[in-house]
Amino acid sequence: MKRLTFPIFLAAALAGCGAPSHEVVRMNDGVMRATTSAEAAAYCQKDRSSLRMIGKAPAETGVLFRCER
Repeated sequence: MKRLTFPIFLAAALAGCGAPSHEVVRMNDGVMRATTSAEAAAYCQKDRSSLRMIGKAPAETGVLFRCER
């Protein structure tokens, strides 16, 4: 039974690493990264601020944006 537990745990851990991140990450100087532009808009709307798109994130990992009041 112990031999079967480790491979299942390892497979579950590796599968979690390959899943896309669905959260906003603060970069530097007030710039943030989100997976989609809709996610960025929802994040800024939560604080009642306007969205300013900056461009694509490095390695095509999402979009860079800034929330402005």
